[in-house]
Amino acid sequence: MEFNQFVDEVKGGIKLFLPREYEEAQVRIEEMRKLNENYLGISILKEDQVLAPTFNLNQMYEMYQSDPQITMESILRNITDMVLDAPEQFDLKSITEYENAKDKLFIRVSSAEKNAEMLQNVPHQITEDLAITYHLAISIDDVGMSSTTITNDILKRYGISEEQLHADAMENSPHIRPIHVMIMGNIIEQLMGMDPETIMRDEPAQNIAEIISKGMENEAPMFIITNSQTVGGAGVIFYPEVMDQIGEGFQGDFFILPSSTHETLVIPDNGVFDYRVLEDMVQTINENEVAPEEQLSDHVYHYDVKDRVFERADKFVERQKEKAAQIGKTEHTGKEQNIEHPKPKKHAMEL
Repeated sequence: MEFNQFVDEVKGGIKLFLPREYEEAQVRIEEMRKLNENYLGISILKEDQVLAPTFNLNQMYEMYQSDPQITMESILRNITDMVLDAPEQFDLKSITEYENAKDKLFIRVSSAEKNAEMLQNVPHQITEDLAITYHLAISIDDVGMSSTTITNDILKRYGISEEQLHADAMENSPHIRPIHVMIMGNIIEQLMGMDPETIMRDEPAQNIAEIISKGMENEAPMFIITNSQTVGGAGVIFYPEVMDQIGEGFQGDFFILPSSTHETLVIPDNGVFDYRVLEDMVQTINENEVAPEEQLSDHVYHYDVKDRVFERADKFVERQKEKAAQIGKTEHTGKEQNIEHPKPKKHAMEL
């Protein structure tokens, strides 16, 4: 069965499996543009509903094609279960009026290059090759979180600036998706694919420096920085003061490895690793271990504690070279300066 025929059958058959209250419901099929992926989605809205969750038809079609035991009936029953399990209709004012919505704001981080088309329609900030975008948490439960992306149209409706949106999202993100720091085993073992040894979990954000400091007692430690759901957690590295607290724990600079959109890894810049070796490892893992839609970047980043600068590791190295060259030039220029002593004045009369 071709994909278009699959979509038509799902759209035409879904109401046969839904309760009677959905007889007059509207079945929508629309293209969805999300971070790192685009897909065709289906949503079912009852007459009294304004918003409803959207389900990924491309994903369902792949399951239908790959597993002979999955029938069209099982697909339709699965969609029905998801529709009925979705949260009840919420107060629309909670997301359309900014004073109510801002407490639900949080950030995500993704590849700026892979999401270039989507970024044209959403407010964002670019940091190196990463894009920070803004989202609203619609509901949070034991299963997960439903959310929506802040678009340019929504921002216009709110009547605020991008700077205000960014500031509020940064302030609120740690409450919506709290940071979690986990200590892993030896770096080499982990990067070679061996099982990590998780030593600490569920540590509150204010203890980041203490967690890092304790973890430094291990040989060549690596730390996972993510959120409490361990989903879409790469953005927590940009939460206020997080990098400074990590640096305090390391007592110096550190490297940031983009493990995936779900987490980043941090290790001290203590002279043990060359960033190029780490970058090769990240690229290899992206190619072999990380799904394309979850890849964040092939680059390794660096945080300069003294200058408080987050940048690509190669740019940090170049910046240090420029600094050293400037210092050398200044010292050389100082040595080359000739000190001229004042000549003795001639007296008007000679004896």
